[in-house]
Amino acid sequence: MASEGQRPRKTLTIRLLGLAILIAIGLGLLQNLIDPPEDSAAALHLLPAVGFSLFGGLFLLGRRAPGLRRPGRILACIVALLATARLFEAASPGWARIIGHPLLADSLERIAPQGLLSVETAFVLAMLNMALLAEAHQRQTALLFIAAAWVGTTMGMLKLAFNLTIWRGEMSPYALAIMILVCSAQTLNLRDQPLLRPLFARTSYGTYTRALVSGALLVPWISGFLYVLNVRPDPASHLALELAFGFIGWIMLALVLAIGHLMEKSSLALEYAARHDPLTGALNRRGLSVALSERTEVRGVVLFDLDHFKTVNDMLGHDAGDRLLCNIAQVVTRSLGDSDLLVRWGGEEFLLVMTSSAEVLLVQMAERLRRTIAAQASMRIGAMPYPVSASFGVSMVRPGDDGIGSAIRRADKALYAAKIRGRNRVVSAASLEEADSDPLSAATQRSDEATPPRLAS
Repeated sequence: MASEGQRPRKTLTIRLLGLAILIAIGLGLLQNLIDPPEDSAAALHLLPAVGFSLFGGLFLLGRRAPGLRRPGRILACIVALLATARLFEAASPGWARIIGHPLLADSLERIAPQGLLSVETAFVLAMLNMALLAEAHQRQTALLFIAAAWVGTTMGMLKLAFNLTIWRGEMSPYALAIMILVCSAQTLNLRDQPLLRPLFARTSYGTYTRALVSGALLVPWISGFLYVLNVRPDPASHLALELAFGFIGWIMLALVLAIGHLMEKSSLALEYAARHDPLTGALNRRGLSVALSERTEVRGVVLFDLDHFKTVNDMLGHDAGDRLLCNIAQVVTRSLGDSDLLVRWGGEEFLLVMTSSAEVLLVQMAERLRRTIAAQASMRIGAMPYPVSASFGVSMVRPGDDGIGSAIRRADKALYAAKIRGRNRVVSAASLEEADSDPLSAATQRSDEATPPRLAS
């Protein structure tokens, strides 16, 4: 997923691409009016101009596909249907002509040079509009349409590369430039999809994936270009070579993206293992350090420890103790907010890093967790139920503290006091300090501490 800092850059890039699309369309139409190309294939056809303008406007305004209004959906459907009709006209000579109908051709010729709607342009136009319509409902399906659009776009790029600087065929150079811009913007818009994430990742495997993608496209294309340059094949062989080298590039690209996806999964699995406790799934100390480096708002900590955990291990075995720890982690996780962190601090001891704004709220949260653990984490020793409880130490992060280390030390002292006072209770650092400052309370506390506990934790 994109981080908070990446989202504004992504939005700005998409808007710039939308502006570039509209500028390219404007330049193409302006050339048709002021200096009409001698070759009709070089003129920008009106249908892709209108169809791609929809994308340029959406990207420039920052609107996503789910926010398309009804007129936008209708226009996308019309353009997709007309582009598909052009494909049927090219595939079946007897097909009813719509784009190539004489009445429509004469009407367009009065406005500007008619231009030729190439098969590649029609295919890309149909795929992109279908992707736009599908994105609102199923982003994976939209990605398939985008992939198909890239196939048509790269075919146009291959034609340009294999023919050197002489433009041949039916595609307008403006149409090709616009197709590259629209496909790029749509790909960026779907960068959260599993196959595309490695391509945009700011990691080592992301760098490798981008390098491999460049090689997968450039190596067969450059090889084909050099072959065509030296062999000079006839037109039929030329088209076959374009398709052959194009397929090689697409297959290599698909393999690279699949490998990138596997590299990402492996990297994320290793990263997860390095930052989480393998038994409970809670963060470990390294994971806590990383999580704290990514956030600034940490106001309180809760340190809690399972009471008489050694008894569970001794009487039921370590497997039962492990199951209890996992159960505790699950119970506590369900009670936490999205911004709270659960850390396995060591053994049967856990740390909560929270954003509570006052210590009284932190104490209330710890008290709720204490009751929840006592109610949901019970075990059985033989036929007898064995109650499970936990003791809690609470401390706020105070002004002047260097990170949360000081708060954790205060919470640890409060947790020790909770153990001394009988376990299964919550003690805050502030109340402990207040008791230490009161001579009568301090004397009572020393009397309590003089009585040794019956069972060690």
